Amino acid sequence: MDLRSQLPPDAPDEAAVWWATRRQLDPERFASDSTFADWLADPANAAGWHAIDERIERIGSYASMPEIREMRRAALELARAKRRPVRQRWVLGTALAASLVGAIGGGMLLWPAPRTAISSGEQVQRYATAIGQRRDVVLGDGSKVTLNTDSLVEVRYSDDRRDVRLLQGQAMFHVAKNARRPFVVAAGNRQITALGTAFDVQVKREGQVQVLLVEGSVRVDSVRRTGLARLIPALDRTDLSPGQQLVSDGADLVDVSAADVERATAWNRGTLIFRSDSLADAIKEVNRYSAVPLVVDDPAIARLKVSGIFPAADRDDFLAALEALYPLGAQNEPGGTIRLVWRKQRANQPD
Repeated sequence: MDLRSQLPPDAPDEAAVWWATRRQLDPERFASDSTFADWLADPANAAGWHAIDERIERIGSYASMPEIREMRRAALELARAKRRPVRQRWVLGTALAASLVGAIGGGMLLWPAPRTAISSGEQVQRYATAIGQRRDVVLGDGSKVTLNTDSLVEVRYSDDRRDVRLLQGQAMFHVAKNARRPFVVAAGNRQITALGTAFDVQVKREGQVQVLLVEGSVRVDSVRRTGLARLIPALDRTDLSPGQQLVSDGADLVDVSAADVERATAWNRGTLIFRSDSLADAIKEVNRYSAVPLVVDDPAIARLKVSGIFPAADRDDFLAALEALYPLGAQNEPGGTIRLVWRKQRANQPD
């Protein structure tokens, strides 16, 4: 069956299986397909997707094993070769089920029977911020999420678990304690589990994931385990202590170090703190809060050091401090870009 050339079935539960199979076989195409978001906007479709997505998540590491991907491909190829007039639902369902049964030796099927209804507490909620905006959201259990600039989260609560997906940007979580109902944040290639704590998570544009623990304790796992970690998850697990920061490079490398908590969480108070940062790094951070970027071309300017506390939403204060400290000038360019140049160079520019 060529999934790329067909539309999903009309029935929400069948369409959910269709989309799930497409996501597993071709994740890059799935991620760039805008029609999925349109389909998901329908409440009936969202309920169907929630049910199938939850069952897939319970399979855990098996779904990402290379040999399981190959099993799915083989199952779909077999269904296409036989050209049987079977409904799409069963062709795709067999492909997924065959791979999962193979993953556990054919002994048992891990998926529970589909539920006929989803309680109101399990509906997916989305919260977002625009560039330069900060937003506090109090969730149904009393937990609080503070979203930084240009951020997006999905929240889905069930009876036994609280799931949040940080799809982009940065968020601070203050989690209400409930030992029987774990609070789990998925961000990039990491999954953070907490019972009652405060922590900061950022998904960077380069694919890095940064987790900072402010208080309490969290466990950080890989979403896609490799090697022996597929069988022994603890091998790819990191427990953080307050003040520690974990940085994942978007692949398998993880670095844990002591963090400057005051500086790392300053955005939550509407400020940016720089401590002898290079101007290039400081500008990179400032640009997160504005749709009009600052640009530096001269390596000598980029290497200048910046220290101070600045309002995150007021770039003019930052520029004024730079111009007072260094012989620099802000040069407005077509398209809204602002370029930092040496003041003498700016004076020589034609009006």
